[in-house]
Amino acid sequence: MECFDTHMHSEGKGITELRKMAENGIKKAVSCAYYPVTPSHSSTLVDMFRKLSTFEVERGEKAGIEIVPAVGVHPRCICNGWEDALGWVEENARVIGEIGLETASDVEVEVLFAQLKLASKLDLPCIVHTPRKNKVEVTEKILEVVKKSGIGESLVVIDHATHETAGRILEEGYWCGLTVQPGKISVDEAVSIVEKYGFEMFVLNSDTGFNDWEMLTVAETVKALEEKFDKNEVKKVAMENGRKLFRV
Repeated sequence: MECFDTHMHSEGKGITELRKMAENGIKKAVSCAYYPVTPSHSSTLVDMFRKLSTFEVERGEKAGIEIVPAVGVHPRCICNGWEDALGWVEENARVIGEIGLETASDVEVEVLFAQLKLASKLDLPCIVHTPRKNKVEVTEKILEVVKKSGIGESLVVIDHATHETAGRILEEGYWCGLTVQPGKISVDEAVSIVEKYGFEMFVLNSDTGFNDWEMLTVAETVKALEEKFDKNEVKKVAMENGRKLFRV
């Protein structure tokens, strides 16, 4: 079954790895902006956005994956003058991401709110990061900020959800991103979450990229779902929900 990895970092993968993903059924992927060290200036962010939206798309084509670029200021990539980078986002973005909160500091909240307002203005989908630490508490803060921004629920995916947070995300009407990788959730946990809440509002991703994380977890999760559920239902989380959310 063809799959959509709705959150990865293609810059961290070689062309051989991307080709392996395609060969295992991963035909579409959203590649999210993230800089592995704190940028020194907003121009660094802009150049990253440009690279992601051109060079990475071309690499995906060569490997057999349609890469959809997502650009935005990650909470771990906030630099002085971050606002200047949003001009490029406003003119060029297809998807805004990944954005979100890591520690829920005041500056992180400010940056998240500004980008949500921009996404709302542009009617663009956005990918919202939740952290590993204090996930329940920070997710609640994210839900508060997202609601305050006024953005439409159908434009927002709250990512890296777990058993503890999926219900709240769905309760508020947002898409729920399940990230299958070590330290987040396993294939079995993803299957059990979908079994509990249904197939309608979930998307799958690996968040693979700069670390040596398994890049085929979306395909593995889809295979596990196929063994247990109706194929037409599985197609929703494998591909159809992602296409609807990201308009591809």
